[in-house]
Order: sequence, then structure tokens, then C-alpha cells
Amino acid sequence: MNSCLCQLVCLSFVFFAVSGSKHCDRNTGPAGATYCILGAPYYSKYQCATCVTDTYMRQTSNGKHRCRDRTARYCSYQCMLERYSIGHGPVYDDCLCNPNRPFPRPSVILPATCYSPDGTDCGWYRRCLAKLYPCRGHQAEYAIAYGEKSCNLYTHSTLGFSDHGLGFSQQALRWINATRKCLQVALVPVLRLCQVQPTCEQIKAMAFKSHVTCYVEPYQGFSVCYLPPTDWERIFWTIKSSFLPGTFVETFKASVFTAANCGRI
Repeated sequence: MNSCLCQLVCLSFVFFAVSGSKHCDRNTGPAGATYCILGAPYYSKYQCATCVTDTYMRQTSNGKHRCRDRTARYCSYQCMLERYSIGHGPVYDDCLCNPNRPFPRPSVILPATCYSPDGTDCGWYRRCLAKLYPCRGHQAEYAIAYGEKSCNLYTHSTLGFSDHGLGFSQQALRWINATRKCLQVALVPVLRLCQVQPTCEQIKAMAFKSHVTCYVEPYQGFSVCYLPPTDWERIFWTIKSSFLPGTFVETFKASVFTAANCGRI
């Protein structure tokens, strides 16, 4: 495939988010603001939308979505585009909203940085996710704690703490940095309230489900599938050391699915 044809094919898969609105300034946001928009002429019904950074949008969509205004730092990310990658036409029931009915009020107000994590702050799980959803006594609490603990372990390994057997290759370090960001970005949608607040069980399921995708295809990262066996072994022991009660089965399942998906790329 020549370069011109490749560019045409690649562009055909890019969808644009709607322009900014009174709720979302193109320069200042704020990130995380949720509101009800019509999105005409692309949609005929009102739907939930969220003010996000262009960087977040590209990350969460694996490069398939971006702000329509290419000079904007923030723009509205419509629910149908974020959840279903549909840039025009229908609005499904789980995205519908009533412009005259206020959204559910969050129990706490989170800082804007919670809605655009960069993967370098492992405290994001406790400072953002657990603050809004304590889920005390539920397995989701373990999933949140597991995310922070494993994030910190990988942080130590990238800083060169090889005395614990963590000595990753340069390829693995690229994978770690991309994966940490991917795992956090995958959970950002639960911080935003559109119609109903997700349950602790839904948060737990989303947290563990994101591991397979983030391990195999992190945005602008290096897939775990291409790492040498020595890195796979180090990754296994890093994950194993962060097991908490109630997380072993889900983590083991994610590892099996990851290995299976490697055969498909």
C-alpha cells in the first residue's frame, strides 16, 4: 500500500468530536464538566457530553478521535462517539439526556486533573477513583488498591530498583509507561455522571477488563506481545507481588486473555 493510499485509509477511521460550547472553553475547559447537548447537525437527539482534553480523547480512542477544531486544547466529547465510535446519526438510550433535567450530583468534587491522567501519578487511584467510589468491603475496593499497588511497583522498576529482580528492557519500559496511562484513562468515564452512577461491581469489572486491551494495544506504546520471555517473567512476578484478596482470579484471567490476544496481532 503506497503512502498516499495509506493516508486516505487512515483518515477514514478518524472521527471528530463536536466543537466547544458554553460548558467547554477550547483553551481552559474545564476537564470533566458533563452536560446535555444536541450536537446538530450530526445528531437529532440530545445526548450526554463531557469536556475533555484533545490528548485524553486521542488516548482513550487509540488515536481514532480528536477535536474538530485542531487548535483546541479542550472540546466536547459526545457520549455516542466515546462509547460507540459513532460520529453522527442515532443516539442510544444509555447516552440520551434531557436538557431540562439536571444530571446526578456527584458526592464529591474532583480536581480537573482527575479527568486527564498521564499515568505518572499512581495516587490517581486513591485521589480520584476511590474518593468518588469508596466501595468499602467490595471487591472493587481491591481492584482500585491493586491498580495503585501495581502502578507503584512498575514505577519502582522504571527507576532502576533491580535489587528486587525488576530489571526490564527498554522495550518493556516503553510498554510499562504506556500501559500505566492506558489503565487509568480506561477508568475515567466512571468519574463522570450522565444518567446513573455505576455500581461497585461495574467498576470492578471495568477495571479488570481494561487490562487485556491496555497490555496488548496501549496507545502509542509497545505491545506486551513483542516483549522477550525475560520481560514476560518479570512482569508476571511484578503482578503476582501486588495480588490482594479477591484479585487473583480476575488477574489470572486477564493474563490468559492477554496471551490469547497476542496470537491475533
